Amino acid sequence: MRWAATGVVAAALFVIPGVAQASVSDATLARLGLTHALHRHWLKPADVTHYRALLWRAGRDMRRLPKLRAQVIASQLSQLMPMRDSYVSPRALALFTQLQVNLDYLETHRIPPDRVDVTGDDGVVYRWFPEHGLEFHPLASFSALNASRDPALAAALVARGIPRGNRLIWEYSFRFGSGHPPWASGMAQAVAAQALSRAGLLAAAQRAYASVPPLTMQLRKGPWIRLYGFTSEIVLNAQLQTVVSLLEYADTTGDQSAAGFAQRLLAAAQAYFPSFDTGDWSRYELRGAYASRSYQEYVTTLLRQLAAKTEDPFWTATSQRFRAYLFSPATITQPIPTAPIWPQPADGYLDTATLQISLSQRASVTLAIAGKVTTYRLSAGAHTLTWKPPAGLAAGTYPVSLSAVTYAGNRATVQLQPLVVNWDTQPPAIGASVGGNVLSWQSTDIGTPSLALAVDLVDPAGVQPQQTLDLGQLPLNGTLPLTVPPGAWDATLRATNSAGLTTTISLGPLTG
Repeated sequence: MRWAATGVVAAALFVIPGVAQASVSDATLARLGLTHALHRHWLKPADVTHYRALLWRAGRDMRRLPKLRAQVIASQLSQLMPMRDSYVSPRALALFTQLQVNLDYLETHRIPPDRVDVTGDDGVVYRWFPEHGLEFHPLASFSALNASRDPALAAALVARGIPRGNRLIWEYSFRFGSGHPPWASGMAQAVAAQALSRAGLLAAAQRAYASVPPLTMQLRKGPWIRLYGFTSEIVLNAQLQTVVSLLEYADTTGDQSAAGFAQRLLAAAQAYFPSFDTGDWSRYELRGAYASRSYQEYVTTLLRQLAAKTEDPFWTATSQRFRAYLFSPATITQPIPTAPIWPQPADGYLDTATLQISLSQRASVTLAIAGKVTTYRLSAGAHTLTWKPPAGLAAGTYPVSLSAVTYAGNRATVQLQPLVVNWDTQPPAIGASVGGNVLSWQSTDIGTPSLALAVDLVDPAGVQPQQTLDLGQLPLNGTLPLTVPPGAWDATLRATNSAGLTTTISLGPLTG
């Protein structure tokens, strides 16, 4: 025993300086913990011998393997330290088997660039977490048992369950967020109850279920499962998965208490669901950001299972809606036709096109007219798009193409009403008269918002010089008193639009 302990320390002295001191301390404390567990009869001598050999192997690998892999082994050793005084058989099995899986992997593999799941010989799942290494993952392991119902895997997981009174707890042994090990997941415990009942281990399933209610929090509208036992995050997929798992567990075991608890969780999920449903996607947690695509697909699958299990119209409609979020393109409608525009001359009036559209889902929208492409990011609902034509665009009728790509990546393309582009090339049509020195006029000029009006006065006797009454910029239709200079005059009205085109009309004789 002394030689083995010395071997661990000696090997650790050769590891890289950044991890050497901590690794020596962690390995030493782990060995002391094994001795303590042996004296308390928590572990058998053969198991202690095996676990000590793993500690020696870890020290050897840290000396021989590249730096990054050595750091992961050091992290694994550090996970043994917090629980060194409580190496009961299931906890020690989980911790030291996890160390062995990491040693086996790192001796033959580089650090993986992405998430990797490694399955042990008994079917237990270990998931890669950066800097931590391969971690025993209860949720992934019980999900695998749900799919396989493998008796060997079921037995291996039961052997790793920590007994606490009438409960069994499966622990996560690494730091995650603000959580310090060991910590548990309410969702994982619910899946454990479901998987163990499927595998026919009803007594173990009942003990797994007994741990679920203590891992919930009471919200104003009902209970909500704790995805992580150390946080109060209100996570949608955790609640739905827990309900699905507990409904099956209750059916399999006849546990009416579990059935009632599942119904209370389901009622809370329904009460809070509008706060998760954005109208085109879901939020991962209450008041949080949009869920990733993988979580959206996961939630959509859970909703389909809930709809089938409950036959409740609410969950049936919700399931169908969420499936549409994933697989259906946005529906695009144009409730109001687009009016023609008159961009030449550029007078600020009818120079740009205003398009009214409505979207069924949030989307990235691309509008293409006359070779000009404009992109918008729009929410679901009604929107007004303003399109400015390129300079010098010729008069004519132009197709309007609108393409919408939803958050899920589904594309829909529609052809809207063609856009008519006009140039103002005609002078205004105008009628006018004067009564009691009050000018009245009515004009038509679609592309012009107003007219520049003036009255030219000519003395028919040729005595007085011609005069002009500049009336200014006025509406297309209206009345205005005229202040006519003394004398008799022949009057002509000039009306000029914004294109500089003029129409004249005789007003007849005027007297001032």
